[in-house]
Amino acid sequence: MCSGRLVLKVEGENLNKFLNMLIFNKILLKLHSKQDNTIIIGISTKDFKKVTKIAKRSMCKISILEKNGMYFYLKELTLWKVITVGVCIFILIVFNQFIFDIAILNHGSADILLDEKIKEKLYQYNIKPFMLKNKIDEKILERKLLADLGDLMWVNVKKEGARLFVEYVKREKAEVENKKGQIFAASSGVIKRIILKSGNLLVKEGDTVVCGQLLVDNKVTSKDGIEYYEDANAQIEAITFYTIPADFTIPLYQKEYISKATVPYIKVGNYEIKLKNIVTKNENCDKIKIKEYKLSPLAIWVGVYEIKRYKLKRFVPTLAQIKEKVKRECDQKFMSLTKNKKILNVLSVRTYIKMIKQKGEIRKIECQRNYECLEEIGIKK
Repeated sequence: MCSGRLVLKVEGENLNKFLNMLIFNKILLKLHSKQDNTIIIGISTKDFKKVTKIAKRSMCKISILEKNGMYFYLKELTLWKVITVGVCIFILIVFNQFIFDIAILNHGSADILLDEKIKEKLYQYNIKPFMLKNKIDEKILERKLLADLGDLMWVNVKKEGARLFVEYVKREKAEVENKKGQIFAASSGVIKRIILKSGNLLVKEGDTVVCGQLLVDNKVTSKDGIEYYEDANAQIEAITFYTIPADFTIPLYQKEYISKATVPYIKVGNYEIKLKNIVTKNENCDKIKIKEYKLSPLAIWVGVYEIKRYKLKRFVPTLAQIKEKVKRECDQKFMSLTKNKKILNVLSVRTYIKMIKQKGEIRKIECQRNYECLEEIGIKK
């Protein structure tokens, strides 16, 4: 379970004999590289003695390049490290029994006055920072808050780490529904199609309308000349246009990754212990956290970093790369701009690109994409 891994450099003239003997003795290995009289292999520590004996018999020389795994980490642990980690864990366990902060979270529009009322009630219930967690019953606290504060429709109390979270939804006052609404234009465009169900239609197909213009009124005149009000209801589709500008710079260099390695770690509070040392020799590296798990209920995490070495390579973009970047940048802005609109279809897209050169190389891009859309523009107010 705690066996480690060794990366060995084997030199000699009988390397084929050496490898055949390893296979014959059922020793699992990973061949990293092979040259004329040198090979780099990876083996388990439990097979190291067998490998050294085979190397002597085949007249090969072995040298250790890397030592990886929990076995070597445990071997290097000293007493003071064990004591330090133990003290840290003990302190975290003790501190984890207390509440140090109370957070009020509102799911809806902000209401500072109601937040203060909740805090006052919590202090009346003797719920304060620096108190023991086991003295707080979330369900009882929720029932008290709902009973004492009529403005609350829903409350959820939960303990996470050293914080107490009180989430709530404010009770909304009943609003009288407007039965005589009007329909306005949510966007500017050219009307393509109208389906009128009720109300007084003020525009026709082919008209150009602007955002905010009244399209269907709720004031209707009958054939007899009698005026009355009814709720406007219609589906109005129009051709709308959106112009999305964007600009970005082209980097001089880009990263070219040449190798990677994984580093397991243990995190106790803010103190992090790496279980494997990677020597980078001042090389360019990216450190990426790929996994992390919490050992509940303690504030202890275990995870894995990925260390990726790279070299900087001169970057000269192709026209296809520039077009793809322009499309991605403008499309993201277009989606953000129209996320609350009813876009039925994008009919056409035109792209304009301006490349700005510096010292004979393309370094800045200015672009614009024009979107022609079919959109339902009617909005009821």
